This record gives sequence, C-alpha cells and structure tokens, in this order.
Amino acid sequence: MKAALITRYGSPDMIRITEVPKPTPEPDEVLVRVHATSVSRTDSGELTPFLPLRLVFGLWRPRRSIFGMDVAVVVEQIGAGVTLFRVGERVFGMCPSRRNGAQAEFVVLAETSPITTLPASIAFDQAVLCEGAFYASATMTELTVGPGTHLLVYGASGAIGSAALQLAKDRGAEVTAAVQSRHLDLARSLGADHVVDCASDEFARLGRRFDIVYDSVGKMTIRQWRRLLKPDGIFATTDVGPWSQSLLAWLVALIVRSKRVRIPLPRRSSVPQFLAELRDRMADGRYRAVIDRSYRLEQIADAYRYVETGQKAGIVVILVASV
Repeated sequence: MKAALITRYGSPDMIRITEVPKPTPEPDEVLVRVHATSVSRTDSGELTPFLPLRLVFGLWRPRRSIFGMDVAVVVEQIGAGVTLFRVGERVFGMCPSRRNGAQAEFVVLAETSPITTLPASIAFDQAVLCEGAFYASATMTELTVGPGTHLLVYGASGAIGSAALQLAKDRGAEVTAAVQSRHLDLARSLGADHVVDCASDEFARLGRRFDIVYDSVGKMTIRQWRRLLKPDGIFATTDVGPWSQSLLAWLVALIVRSKRVRIPLPRRSSVPQFLAELRDRMADGRYRAVIDRSYRLEQIADAYRYVETGQKAGIVVILVASV
C-alpha cells in the first residue's frame, strides 16, 4: 500500500510517498481503507517537536512512521472477535496517537478505538474533523458553557476555534468570535453572535464583558485576556501561549488554588459520548466541517508546508481513496 512515510524529524522534505506492507488486523482489530484524513497542527508539531515532546514522540526519531489522527474510512476486514463493525461500513473518528496513523491507504484500528459509524449524508472529506472538536468539546464540558455564558473565542476560524464556536452556540451560549479580517464572514456563517477583527481597534476597545475567554490558537498574551474577563471570569486555552505565558499563568493559578486559568484536556472516558453527540450534530446540520484546502496523498508534503504557515482556517484535508 502507499503511505506517507516519516522516519526522521525535520521539514516536510522528510516525507516520502512509498510502498509499505499492508497491515493485518488482530482478532480485536479492523482493517480500514482510508478515504480521507488530514494534516493538523498536531501532525506538523510531531514532525518538528520541541525537545520535551520528544520524550513522547521519540527522542531521536519518530516512534511511529505514519502520522495522521483524523480519519474517514470504509471497513475492509474485521478480526475474528470484532462485533461492533461490519465489512463495508463507513466509519470516522481518530487514530490512537501511539500507533501508525491514517496518512496511508490502509490502517489497522482496535475495535475500541475512538471511531464510530458515519452518517450516509456526510461525505468522507467532511468527516475528518474530530481532533479539533474533541479539544473544544472538553473545554465546553469542563467549563459548563451554556445559556447565559458570554464566551469569546480567539482564533475562531481554526480547527479548534471553529469547533468551539459551533459547540458553544449549540449549547445556547452567546459567542463573540475574534478572527483575522479575511475570516469575518466565515465566523458569521458559523453562527457567531458578534464578530471582531482581532487586529482591529474594535478588538482593542473590548472591555471586561466575558465569562470565558478561550484562546484556541495559543496566541493571546496575559495582558490581552485579562482586560477582557469579568472579575470572576475564566481564561482557557489549548496551548502554552507566547513565550509560554499561558502555561506559567496556569501553574501560578494551581499554586494559589485559583480556577481563573484552565487548560482543559479531554478524558479518554468521554470519547464514546463525544463521538455519538458529534455524529448526531453532523447528521442534523448543527455542526459542519470547515475545510481550508484539500490535497491528494501524493501532495501531502505541500499540505504540511501550508499548515506550517499558521494561516489555515479549519481543516486541511488529505484525499486518499476516491471520495
């Protein structure tokens, strides 16, 4: 089978499209044919990880040679003990981070992996959206976002930010989306109550009006988010922030036992409910993928180069099989 093989850290030039052995499922696994996957900030970061992250990804070289977390597939073969899936079934979800991923024609997944059936109305390329939604959903749940919550999503055009915007609106929150000027219409189309250019004077004039400020891209300084929060407001993020400011603020909050700064992380036990709810929202039209660009598997190095620019909106899709 063809795969995007990565055996060394470095630039996208390290990625080789090559033939590798087709995997064989164990009794509790399914072999799936990949129709679509993505290149995310996670994948890009795994290609050139900071030194501390190499303790997770591999000290001298990547522990796994095929990246790609989000996946939309058709079940090709099932192990003898598999009961949850059938051959020919359409499935979407996420590949485990410690095993080879979906940037290949086939991948093997445990039956208990974070995957579920894909509604017939959803195209494969519209279904590689779980990673961003998973992080955003964890924040919405942990901070009990709902009616009466005034939320600002900074970077609401990215994979996590666009997910947070949609999930918060679905929960009944009032959402202000802070995005770059070219993404203002996108944020409006996703249902934001208020949209502001994050580089504008209007954004600079926003006052202490938010219960939660959610930095979904890790680019806000402490001074920026502090001036936006109500006295009892919460700052949440998925990133360490500029010069690790958000991480330091979180550590200080832990020391003084304050809940003002949060870095909500998804819990593995929450996966089944998350996938079921996301699937229902997609089927009902309450949640949709935001696709920036699509590439063929053979063009995946170009996809990585684009993600490295930090300019993507939503998802960068990799088309593997015919969709």
